[in-house]
Amino acid sequence: MSENTPVELAGYLKGKKNVLLLAGDLCTKIEFDDKRLLDHVVDISRSLDAPIAATGNTPLGFKDKEVKYKKMYAAEVVNYLRRPWADDIIKERPEVLVFIGYNREVTGRLISAVKDAETVALGERYVEEATYSLPDASLGQWHRSLKGLVQAL
Repeated sequence: MSENTPVELAGYLKGKKNVLLLAGDLCTKIEFDDKRLLDHVVDISRSLDAPIAATGNTPLGFKDKEVKYKKMYAAEVVNYLRRPWADDIIKERPEVLVFIGYNREVTGRLISAVKDAETVALGERYVEEATYSLPDASLGQWHRSLKGLVQAL
């Protein structure tokens, strides 16, 4: 729906109380010059005091990071939004789901199934199904965007 800068996304996210991060398998596979994608998820989680739904093979990466996380399936989280929220990863129904570590197609499919929550896509490709999304970017531009987001939080 909307292409956004890291500063715009940070301002939006800071104003939300119930944010849930969904960390996909790419978090364990993508490494930038000085940091892994998983480490950016940890920084965002800490800055927002938001828990992480660790999907795919990501749970092991969060084990020693001192963040709140839980092994979950992405489809499970999306399905939970169709009923009264009852998972202990977050006390109340999330008002925002932040997707990071999924390719553009998977992110779009998951987001298209989300009911009664806003969505943020923090990938290297614009996701039109998302309420808010980073624009298309090279790997280096995407890394700078993630760093800018964390700094602005």
